[in-house]
Amino acid sequence: MSSIDNTKTNDASVVNIPQKVKQQHSKAVAAMERGNFDTAVALFYYCVQQCPEFSAARRNLRMAEIASFKQKNPGKKAASAHQMATLGAMFTTMKIPGLIKSGKTAEALAVVEELLKKDPLNVAFLKSYVTVAVAADQGEAAVMTLELAKEHVDVKDMGSIVEMLGRLLFDLKRYKEAGPYIEQASRLKPNNSELMKMVKDCATLATINKGWDASEKDKDWRTALGNKEEAVKLEQQNKMVKTADDADALIAETMQKLEAEPRNMNYYFALANLYSQQKRYDEALAVFEKAREFAPADPELDRRTAALTIEKFNHEIAQLQAAGDEQGVADKTTERDQFEFDDISARVGRYPNDYHLRYELGMQYHKHGYYDDAIGQLQLAIKSPKDKVSALYHLGLCFRYKGLLDMAVTQLEQAIELLPSMNEEKMNIFYLMGEISEEEGNIDEAAKYFKEIYRVDVRFRDISQRIDKIYAAQRAAKEKANQ
Repeated sequence: MSSIDNTKTNDASVVNIPQKVKQQHSKAVAAMERGNFDTAVALFYYCVQQCPEFSAARRNLRMAEIASFKQKNPGKKAASAHQMATLGAMFTTMKIPGLIKSGKTAEALAVVEELLKKDPLNVAFLKSYVTVAVAADQGEAAVMTLELAKEHVDVKDMGSIVEMLGRLLFDLKRYKEAGPYIEQASRLKPNNSELMKMVKDCATLATINKGWDASEKDKDWRTALGNKEEAVKLEQQNKMVKTADDADALIAETMQKLEAEPRNMNYYFALANLYSQQKRYDEALAVFEKAREFAPADPELDRRTAALTIEKFNHEIAQLQAAGDEQGVADKTTERDQFEFDDISARVGRYPNDYHLRYELGMQYHKHGYYDDAIGQLQLAIKSPKDKVSALYHLGLCFRYKGLLDMAVTQLEQAIELLPSMNEEKMNIFYLMGEISEEEGNIDEAAKYFKEIYRVDVRFRDISQRIDKIYAAQRAAKEKANQ
């Protein structure tokens, strides 16, 4: 749902969505919630055909396509399904460059949409879709499609998706967002000079795009802009709101934009952000409720609403702490934690195939000590590539708490294989492996893991004391053996 620079995506939001399309969208949402994914795909596709600007329908179409594909091709069947789909569409994909060259982007879009209905996680199909979407000034839809696919593709395809997403964001001049993806792609292709250059370009261009941020080292940036009033406006819009008057002016301006474009979700997000900066949380939440009229099944809106509600809770807790109300703090903290758990549970119910939500729910269960329930959710969450390592680590913790040390080690060993370099995440896993080895009485094995951490970071947790303890135990064992 992020805004994209230099595209026509937002211009389409002024078009009214017909009531019939809204009704079909509601039916599609209901079908998806019942697990009737093929029906949902057909209905969402109708909505997108009738109103290409209906972004919520397009997002839900992708989610339904992915759910349908995974339902029909579980586990290892997916790889052969990808191969068959690619072979079957060979001649179809050959038509796409010609259609684009002839300016027939609408026909090209129809072709790639049909391909994604068959296999929404096929790397070749996704690449074709991105090419066509960019040619049709639908870059935002391409970003959304890749971001959803990234959550579900096989690990072996992750590099291709990451590189595609990074290049797309770079071409759309969203350099700050592109940076991490380009950097990850460059690590996977260390000899690719183009990617290495793009990493540097992202850092430079993102800094420039930050835009004249009132640095204390440079007092003349307003003059450089050549328009003082516009400079002040940019300063405010770049999260530099300092007074209530500034906020009120921006709020009034954003509300005028919403009045002109009532289906532009970016304005709802911007307006809610302005309210939240002023700690006007109820008004911010009311904005999201209004947005829900136009996007009743939007995962991003759900996520932002939950995050804002938790922010409101935290603000209230801070006020109670300042007032010295310990009981109030305890009660409000309990209320916040209950909301967070209930909200994630509800969202998992609405989007059962969103494995990142499964991860969040698993973490909630883990936090509150419901280890069996946590294990159930985290075992699903390992299907989310970005959460896989953390999910495996927390599965290891859960099994350890239950005394199933061999199963804990199995999860942790899988996590270690996914982390080639020794970062903080890997040190946490090694530390836990060392603790488990100690609990099993295997001092030499524990020493191996602790030494690896100590070699990289002597300040990590209590690793220095651990190393001293290990060496002392080894010396004692050696002396006892020599007696």
